[in-house]
Amino acid sequence: MATTEQVRRLYAGRDLAARILAAAGAGAGPVDVDALTPYDQLHAGGAPATTALLDLLGLTAGIVLLDVGCGLGGPARLAARRHGCHVTGVDVSPDFVDAARELTDRTGLTDLVTVELGDGERLPCADASHDRAMQLHVGMNVPDKAALFAEVHRVVRPGAPFALLDQMRVGEGDLPFPQPWATTPDASFVETPDAYQDALAHAGFDVLRVEDRRPALAASGGPRQEGLVVVFGDDFAARLANSVAATRAGLLAPVLVLARA
Repeated sequence: MATTEQVRRLYAGRDLAARILAAAGAGAGPVDVDALTPYDQLHAGGAPATTALLDLLGLTAGIVLLDVGCGLGGPARLAARRHGCHVTGVDVSPDFVDAARELTDRTGLTDLVTVELGDGERLPCADASHDRAMQLHVGMNVPDKAALFAEVHRVVRPGAPFALLDQMRVGEGDLPFPQPWATTPDASFVETPDAYQDALAHAGFDVLRVEDRRPALAASGGPRQEGLVVVFGDDFAARLANSVAATRAGLLAPVLVLARA
């Protein structure tokens, strides 16, 4: 079973914010959110996929959004910039949290985006404290998705929408490893869309929509590795190639799910 420490080791890196800012050509002053999107959207489809997910949540100024497994804070910053909402990002990686805070400061969004260190199964949030929730490419590292979703259900208000985008199992066969989220099979917890729906229902959510995002990903030209190599290192290209191969073989798909508490 993957442990918190295993996940932290995978999502670790020195000087992440400095590397990203240098790659983005940032000077010493403010940085535009869009300049960071090649590097801080750590999921299939990048910023367009984030935008598609955000559009389902009905975000407006004053809304309080939870981002579970916020990574480098890219989706949280995009939500705050586009919609003026407040976002609480939670991530298990201290390195990602530190980088997310620095990048948020450089974009001038610290009044709207807060990033906390925490585990998705023990969120550092009060009961019914958020109006919306989102999760992007987190479930593949979580063996007990029902427990994760129950915790999300605890911290959102009744009737709150919850949108997630994960890589899901859509065909039979062995996945090639390493993958972007796991170097070995024992650390990978990819599930089917049906399993996600069951886990969400068990946690108290009603599933409203399930969308296979492979057509949208193909229309966008597929995943781009250059920005993510800046974050994860040169070996990420091979990890991404294995994910692309599994998608083309019909084993994996990025799937968007919208549910309501």
